[in-house]
Amino acid sequence: MGSPHVWLKAAIEDATGSGSGYEVTAWPVEMTGAGDPPYVIYNRTATIREQLLPDALDDLPEFDEVPPVATFNVAVFADSYVQAWEIADAITAAIHRFKGSADGETIEKCLVVDVADGDSGFLEGREQPTFTVELTVEITYQE
Repeated sequence: MGSPHVWLKAAIEDATGSGSGYEVTAWPVEMTGAGDPPYVIYNRTATIREQLLPDALDDLPEFDEVPPVATFNVAVFADSYVQAWEIADAITAAIHRFKGSADGETIEKCLVVDVADGDSGFLEGREQPTFTVELTVEITYQE
């Protein structure tokens, strides 16, 4: 069973682990632990599968099944604008154009298709603003 989110979490945490200057935890959907930024929240926004009817497959003698493509929103939360972009850049460098097997998953290709400023604001109980950078990631994977 393909679980690109398992690979994505590990890839984010590896990219921002020791040696990068940041120890970033990646959380699915929302942060469920205690702590201050930096951290990453990711969620799957779509999974696209080839839309061919079974009868149409009979007409395609060399048809290979097209692997699904999962789209994720990855939000980097940090204490400064520069820090948010540095973490986003480290993640992008690690996952953009990745192809291979890792963490028990086979990734056909991973593309970072968009990177943009996110909202900034104050998290509950903090007087320092939090900045965000949002990445849109498309992962083609084997099921």
